[in-house]
Amino acid sequence: MEDHSLLLLQQGKVVWSREDGLASIIGVTTSELPVEKEGVSVAKVELNLFEWLKGHMLKVKGSLMLASAEDVAAIQGMRLKSSEKSKMIRDHNGFRKLLIVLTKSGKLFALHTGDGQIVWSLLLNSLRQTEACKNPTGINVFQWQVPHHHAMDENPSVLVVGRCGTGTDALGIFSYIDTYTGKELKYFGLDHSVAQVIPLPLTDSTEQRLHLLIDANGQAHLYPRAPEAVSIFQRELSNIYWYSVEADKGLIKGHGLKSNCAGEAADNYCFGTRELWSIVFPSESEKIISTVTRKSNEVVHTQAKVIADQDVMYKYISKNLLFVATVSPKASGDIGSATPGESQLVVYVVDTVSGRILHRMTHHGSQGPVHAVFSENWIVYHYFNLRAHRYEMTVIEIYDQSRADNKDVLKLVLGKHNLSSPISSYSRPEVTTKSQSYYFTHSIKAIAVTSTAKGITSRHLLIGTIGDQVLAMDKRFFDPRRSVNPTQSEKEEGILPLTDSLPIIPQSYVTHSLKVEGLRGIVTVPAKLESNTLVFTYGVDLFFTRLAPSRTYDSLTEDFSYALLLITIVALVVAIFVTWVLSEKKDLSDKWR
Repeated sequence: MEDHSLLLLQQGKVVWSREDGLASIIGVTTSELPVEKEGVSVAKVELNLFEWLKGHMLKVKGSLMLASAEDVAAIQGMRLKSSEKSKMIRDHNGFRKLLIVLTKSGKLFALHTGDGQIVWSLLLNSLRQTEACKNPTGINVFQWQVPHHHAMDENPSVLVVGRCGTGTDALGIFSYIDTYTGKELKYFGLDHSVAQVIPLPLTDSTEQRLHLLIDANGQAHLYPRAPEAVSIFQRELSNIYWYSVEADKGLIKGHGLKSNCAGEAADNYCFGTRELWSIVFPSESEKIISTVTRKSNEVVHTQAKVIADQDVMYKYISKNLLFVATVSPKASGDIGSATPGESQLVVYVVDTVSGRILHRMTHHGSQGPVHAVFSENWIVYHYFNLRAHRYEMTVIEIYDQSRADNKDVLKLVLGKHNLSSPISSYSRPEVTTKSQSYYFTHSIKAIAVTSTAKGITSRHLLIGTIGDQVLAMDKRFFDPRRSVNPTQSEKEEGILPLTDSLPIIPQSYVTHSLKVEGLRGIVTVPAKLESNTLVFTYGVDLFFTRLAPSRTYDSLTEDFSYALLLITIVALVVAIFVTWVLSEKKDLSDKWR
């Protein structure tokens, strides 16, 4: 079908259908479920009572082996309906959410994280072929309105951005969708192209998130188009920067904003841009194959890292850092297309505001493909070493040397430190880096990192292997400070002894014995419960699970014996009372002597 679904028709009737469009996901975001509203109607109570009585009657019939096949199916349906996992209201732990996924066919799905059911689906009118738009293409899906103060009155919505063609110079398409009902609230074509979409960390009074769209001519367009959005944006105009990568030209540019557009495109929502810096990689020796940056919504719990002997190192935390990997042109093909002498892999860490290169490292005799993940102050990337004929993974950690003097506890207590002093990307940062490389057994397809609500829980790397499985590895395995013989203080800190290769522990496979066929991406979403993170993996198959990287230290397990706890408390209360009575009798008898 047009939406890539598959149907079996027999004598004019649909026998079965499959939503095979879910095998071509191009964008993923999340939405909270509705808040449970207080107050229950009498009719609802009567209906629930009737359902409860009906369920018990069916269970009795099932226990007595008198249930028919229809009764067994009804019992199973009632169990699924009453399950906590599949409820359509949000829970206090933040486990139940909606996964909003955009597919290549232009169809949007809402999947319930509890049981994977399709809550609603919609073939977007804005991404259907028309006379005006011959070849509509979806770009991505973004959170548009996330009500917090008006969660009881307003529904959240998402923004789908597309274009009428495959090139970046094609005109753009906008569509707003209610995530609770699946209705397309509004859609329209844009009068400019869409080369880049930048969600801004700004919201208006209706809690709509501001987005900046960059067209093919380098002009910036602000959405939503409202006077309030412009006034908010104007206040932050001088603090907004972004970068663009032209891999075929070996060029990375940094951009900033200036006054409103001039000429035909002039309006209050269009802004001119200016090029701040550029990095040109020589085409005869380097070709860009991978770029990675941090998640914009990532939470870092603390900048300080306490190491052995009570020393402190300060992480260099910046959302403006970009990881770039380049290879020699001869090594840009498949593995083995170049000799070790002809190939080299060069990695950079670039500040995207000033264009300054903070770190550069060369791996001689290595080539891509490069898969990388950037989190907090560290980067982990995977590549192939032609000299050793093995895959390798390297970690780079970046630390702030300008705060290295803040190690005196008395100064910290008295506030005589510079931890709260502002940091500017234009000042030359005093950074130091630590790195280490390890052999890795597998080729990989994707790599991600767990994320939690407060950033307290230790992070695990999620590696999508060539075997279409997801492997979870503790970040401690990628610590550049690992040594062959760690000292006692380093062991207490949790540093593992150094080995030349990373261990593959069978129990660490998140997917267990299952395979996610055609694995293409891994998405992590924080839950409200700090110890847990939600993981969604997509390809031809879909896989969802919940992980606790540091175990469930902030909650009781599902098999916890509440009955035993209650019995213990009652026994202690009885023992205290009996002991008190016996003590009183003993005191009284002692006084009569």
